[in-house]
Amino acid sequence: MPSLDRTERSIPFSDSILSQFSSDVASLHATPIAILEEAPTPLVFMREYVALSKPVLIRNNAFPLVTLDDIVEGNEDVNLHVDVTPDGHGDTIREVDGEPMFVMPSSKEMRLDEFRDGLRKQQIMMMNSKSCTTKKSRHIKYDDDGLQKFSRDNHDIGIDIGIGIDGDCDLASQDCPEILYYSRQNDCLRNELQPLTALFPPTISFAEEALNLKPDAVNLWIGNEASVSSMHKDHYENIMCVTAGEKVFTICPPSDALYLKEASFPSGTFRKQDRGTDNNTDYNTNTSIWTVDAEMVEDEEGKHPQMVRWLESDVERLLPPFSKIEQQSSLEQNPLLKHAHPMRVHVKAGEMLYLPSLWYHRVTQTCETVAVNYWYDMRFDSPGWCTFNLFQHINDDTRRTLHDSS
Repeated sequence: MPSLDRTERSIPFSDSILSQFSSDVASLHATPIAILEEAPTPLVFMREYVALSKPVLIRNNAFPLVTLDDIVEGNEDVNLHVDVTPDGHGDTIREVDGEPMFVMPSSKEMRLDEFRDGLRKQQIMMMNSKSCTTKKSRHIKYDDDGLQKFSRDNHDIGIDIGIGIDGDCDLASQDCPEILYYSRQNDCLRNELQPLTALFPPTISFAEEALNLKPDAVNLWIGNEASVSSMHKDHYENIMCVTAGEKVFTICPPSDALYLKEASFPSGTFRKQDRGTDNNTDYNTNTSIWTVDAEMVEDEEGKHPQMVRWLESDVERLLPPFSKIEQQSSLEQNPLLKHAHPMRVHVKAGEMLYLPSLWYHRVTQTCETVAVNYWYDMRFDSPGWCTFNLFQHINDDTRRTLHDSS
């Protein structure tokens, strides 16, 4: 993935200072994270975890176990808006015409039973052909992070790629179903999916009492191992409850803002459109292709790209099972990642993860997984928020300085 900065990136501290700071942070956030064998009291939750910004995995918490079949039963005709991508990576930085762009998934309205059937068809395709997940079509170009590259076509804002199916079964090809993931957010359980609210508690009682807040949003998540939420942060105290399957979090503390490449990128949205057989190519094509439509805004200065602040660095490759060569490749793209503190946390059915506000996290699944998360608004009148802002300002100032000198 190319960086917006064309020169080597550094920040105005010596490597020895950064190493000492990294060591201090590591001593605060031990690996693996804390585990509780029962739900904490509100006092313990606030004193030991919220106040110290420490994640914790909580078992035996009495949260209901709800499968996808449980959700669909009696609610087959409930409509929901599903995120759809060619390869399972939505809301992420991709290479578009040689430059980084934040690309969002397309959205498809489906019935709940249609979504379940589509998700399981996708699962069967992946199980029946390893090439769906391991073999890459020779007609598709990939960046250093394994994401498909997109090239600009002759459209004004369309970014177009044909998907080849010359014997290869790529997740983006028509031979495999489009990748579905329900990750609507925006309080979807209490809005779009109101008929399902009776299946889940309205709040997490110990968290509500400790924070003296009701949840700002309650969100339902349904997907499998084909879907990935790229690394990002939320301005919420987050409690993720897995009711079926398993989620895998890769997390970094807020202080890693010093090392992660976070910046503003032009944004776009996936769109799947029909296309007939292309006689100008030397391989078969699908009847559909994926395009990316640039998001544009218009103001008194004219029309210009909609910018979104997001992370460019990939810390996932710093952890096993990635090889030393792959780890080194990530460090060459961003040498400061050697000071970062990525940790991987598995959250299984019947477990909940408390992830403090501003913690960076990447999320995927190991199988068909259902989860509900509760967002409680963070405190902005806190020293932690001021310190995090300082880290971000240092990051931004470094990027501006390097950009101006390039």
